[in-house]
Amino acid sequence: MLRSIWFRGAIALALVATVVGGLVAVQSNSAGAATFQAGNIISDANFYNANAMSEAEIQAFLNANEPSCGNGNCLRLKRTDTASRGGDAMCAAYQGASGELTSTIIFKVQRSCGISAKALLVILQKEQSLVTMSAPSDARLDRAMGYACPDNTAKPGWCDPAYAGLYNQIYLAAWQLKRYGNPAGTSNYFTWYPIGVPSAVRYNPNAACGSSQVTVQNKATAALYYYTPYQPNASVLAGRGDSCGAYGNLNFFNYYTNWFGSPTGASQPFGNVESVKAGIGTVSVSGWAIDPDAAKTPIQVHVYIDGVGAGAITANLGRADIGSAYPSNGPDHGFAGTFGIAGGQHQVCLFFIDAQGGPNTPAGCQSVQVPTGNPIGALDSVTTSGNTVTLRGWAIDPDTSASIPVDVYANAQGQHATADQSRPDVAAVYPAYGAAHGFLTTMTLSPGTWNVCAFGINQGGGTANTGLGCKSVTIVAPSGNSPTGVFDSATPTAGGIAVRGWAFDADSTAPLTIKLSVASTASTMTTNQARPDVQRVYAKAGATSGFAGTVAAPAGVQTVCATAVNVGSGKDTDLGCKTVTVPQPVVDTGAVPRGNVDAVTAAPGGITVRGWAFDSDTPKTPLTVTATVGSTVTKLTADAVRTDVGTAYPAAGAAHGFAATIPARTGPTQVCLSAVNTGTGGDTSLGCWTVVVTDAGSKPIGWYDDATAVPGGVRVVGWAFDPDTAKPITVRATVGGTTTVITASGARTDVPKAYPAATGTTGFDTTIPAGTGKQTVCLTAVNDGVGGDTDLGCRQVTVAGDPGTTPRGSVDSATGVAGGIALRGWAFDQDTPGTAITVKAQVGSTVTPLTANVTRSDVGAAYPALGPAHGFDTTVPAPSGRQQLCVTAVNTGTGGDSSLGCFTVTVP
Repeated sequence: MLRSIWFRGAIALALVATVVGGLVAVQSNSAGAATFQAGNIISDANFYNANAMSEAEIQAFLNANEPSCGNGNCLRLKRTDTASRGGDAMCAAYQGASGELTSTIIFKVQRSCGISAKALLVILQKEQSLVTMSAPSDARLDRAMGYACPDNTAKPGWCDPAYAGLYNQIYLAAWQLKRYGNPAGTSNYFTWYPIGVPSAVRYNPNAACGSSQVTVQNKATAALYYYTPYQPNASVLAGRGDSCGAYGNLNFFNYYTNWFGSPTGASQPFGNVESVKAGIGTVSVSGWAIDPDAAKTPIQVHVYIDGVGAGAITANLGRADIGSAYPSNGPDHGFAGTFGIAGGQHQVCLFFIDAQGGPNTPAGCQSVQVPTGNPIGALDSVTTSGNTVTLRGWAIDPDTSASIPVDVYANAQGQHATADQSRPDVAAVYPAYGAAHGFLTTMTLSPGTWNVCAFGINQGGGTANTGLGCKSVTIVAPSGNSPTGVFDSATPTAGGIAVRGWAFDADSTAPLTIKLSVASTASTMTTNQARPDVQRVYAKAGATSGFAGTVAAPAGVQTVCATAVNVGSGKDTDLGCKTVTVPQPVVDTGAVPRGNVDAVTAAPGGITVRGWAFDSDTPKTPLTVTATVGSTVTKLTADAVRTDVGTAYPAAGAAHGFAATIPARTGPTQVCLSAVNTGTGGDTSLGCWTVVVTDAGSKPIGWYDDATAVPGGVRVVGWAFDPDTAKPITVRATVGGTTTVITASGARTDVPKAYPAATGTTGFDTTIPAGTGKQTVCLTAVNDGVGGDTDLGCRQVTVAGDPGTTPRGSVDSATGVAGGIALRGWAFDQDTPGTAITVKAQVGSTVTPLTANVTRSDVGAAYPALGPAHGFDTTVPAPSGRQQLCVTAVNTGTGGDSSLGCFTVTVP
């Protein structure tokens, strides 16, 4: 166990007032001792705060506490070459550099290991007084954090030279402090100061000085006791001191209190405003925010625009990157919001709101320019046809993405239009505004010369409407042509005659009126039906020269005549007459349908039904019969010839039979049939039947959406289902002869829209293991029941090779046993996540190779992409006596090996 040094004598803290952003006035020593609690020296939120201080704040703090330097070793000036270190369960990777300032090292270690820079500064001071010392020696820097300096009365003041140096001391001390918390991916080794349970904490390395029970309240306080395993006794707390006094943890508390305020008090929220963007009439903000005192509770972010509150956002959006950086807080701390605002220049300020009513954190202000101004646009064309003028163009108001009004004028004659037609060409130039900004409108003008103009109407912050253009046009007086047309057909119906034809007047593009007369009764229709056949022959006819409709007529022989009414000068055109026999109207007596189901039988994948039905109110009209299976209704038409029905009901005729197979899932299924009434009166239930539907032997249906290479494997996305079952089916993924089974049970709401037989849970999106290099990934949807599987195809991807990452690992314990050293730990190389690597255990000149392939569920939980089979647990042969064991994880590709540490063990 690694411990810091301890101090005898009276407390002697350098009380230096500082002026650094976020720092508070120095408190007195007596106040610190009076408020010291052995079970709660510092809160987890303050100790494990990876954002406690910025690099600039750390440098300013060192400058203020070391106003003058007697040599180049004072921390505010000291530069140190640092080595790169790979990441592990305690610390993320550290990128080394030449000549790094101490403030840079402290900041990078804070971010890498998640230990507060404030705590690191306090430990530097309480161990070697380095924060306030103007001319520290090299020896003090070598043991800066007291790391690997055990409390050994046989070797007082001794520190292991393997861990000497300012950078080594800061990084390794932070690493060790993080390890004391037993983070995910490590063993639960440090347990002798359990949280919430009383445990004995000594007053001094001298066991005769005794101990008392302390209930440690958090991991941070436990870490300090693992690092310096002593508490101050009553004499120390009273300021007197005695031979049994120990000051390390009290010094930590007092320095922290004097420099930064209460170590157990609340911490302010922190986060990052990643984007403040102006939109059309909007400002959008996004980022993330965490209150370290509120753990995983989302907090509020308040937004002010030009000093006025615009609204609040809850920072509860999923952010996997934040969850990875701050695992104790979880991922749900992202925020994004959009606020409406007028165009122009605005200042947007954000504040992170403390969850417990403490000080809020100003998150900064940014200036944005929201688009504004007068409308823009163009009058693209003005064309004439007869007395009709067509105007086409586009218009946008910079203050809004909505379609805006456009006013058009011909001399003093005006009318309104809206620029809401789709114009993809406009959207390509102004993508933020979309395509709905075109206008196409017509004006009907009398003969003469007209000045035709269009204006975009201002909607927001602009000052005026915008002229879009003008054009002079001349309307020529009609030539007096009479309409041209044809009366195509007249068909008798119950109570009337359905007529159809076409007509146009070459003098006008306006619709024509068609006069119809039958049995001394006149009516009219308008040419508004599409007749492309007429337009192909008569270019002036336009696209809608047809007429169609039904005119009322009494029963019997009737003659209907049609006339096309002329526009302007000229005469009407007689389109002719047609004679038809109008049938007597059918009287609906309100009778309900009658019918019968002759047979209901199970069929592979469905239910076959057969029967007949008709409505005596409309005996010659085929009825609709509905077949209901579950929530699915299938409509059948009863129009098949049934001579037996025609014989039994001669007034109805024979065409009233139905026979069909209704799709259904396999297993017991109920079908209900009803004959639908054609007039008044209700429908008739023909009955319900339950049959056992057999598997139709349908093959699965599916689609292979995508295959993407990821580290150590391939991510495959798609969907699949078997029409014969509602259960999720399996999909086989084959890579290089290795098969992985996937269950297609993920949400895919798009699939049922295309395949109604599918449920909404037919998707799959997962990563399958694969070696490096070019890989072919083939998927097969597996049939559930009879029938064959469905090949979903193959995709080729290239999985990146070994990037040269060094192995990760940890030694959990090394204990002397008879004949050797019991060694337990874990290791893996993330470049080859599916391969168990070699671990070398060296005692003296003897190297024992081990294979890290023992199941470690804690490692699998911390690194799910790698799996659990990366542990080692064995006895390394070693002679009796005091032995040094060094453990190395061997790299499987490019990159170096990783030392997992050296341990001194006594073998019995």
